[in-house]
Amino acid sequence: MTNYNLIDKTPETIRIMFNTISEKYDFMNNIMSFGTHYYVKLKSVQNLNIKANDNIIDLCCGTGDLARIIKNLYPTTNVTGIDFSENMIKIAKNKTAKGKIQYFQGDVTNLPHPDNTFDIVTMGFGLRNIQNAEKAVEEVYRILKPQGYFLHIDFGQNNMQSKIFEKITLFLAKIFTENYFSYDYLIKSKQNFPPPESLIKDFESKGFKFVKRKDYISGIISAQILQK
Repeated sequence: MTNYNLIDKTPETIRIMFNTISEKYDFMNNIMSFGTHYYVKLKSVQNLNIKANDNIIDLCCGTGDLARIIKNLYPTTNVTGIDFSENMIKIAKNKTAKGKIQYFQGDVTNLPHPDNTFDIVTMGFGLRNIQNAEKAVEEVYRILKPQGYFLHIDFGQNNMQSKIFEKITLFLAKIFTENYFSYDYLIKSKQNFPPPESLIKDFESKGFKFVKRKDYISGIISAQILQK
């Protein structure tokens, strides 16, 4: 698979960073994307073939946006969220009605679930922050049921619109946060992340079958759907 590790992504570094920015994470996502990130997540979930009572897990769930969107659209599904940052998990729990979604802190490169557990696995804006991304993708494949779907969402093409987004993000981080260094890292991780066409080849090298790709916001964000 592609080497994603051109910057420091040691697990403890990443955990501390996301713990540090967790309090303003949702606020910054909203202003950086002008609110469009929620639309992208919603449309991406709607492109999945979700059925009643499906067992679904959202990896690198952050504050729980994707997990909540899934549960709100498909109330009979069983939804789990996992994230490496305990602070993110705490916020996700606080933003979700008790008992609707099961959240826990964990390592997506070493999941506790048996093989062939989930009908659908989702991951939004997480893979580029994992030191051993190859192992994470292998875990996604392992825990998916045969014919199950994997939805991956992250930044897409490094085009002019994307470069403008980067400058806006760093400008806003200086104004609204005390953690500019964290957003500088996030931009660098974006710049070093493979484009969607390379990601799809990486996923296929692990056994996945490509189903669909959808780009949003002039290609700044890309969603890919794969099947086991």
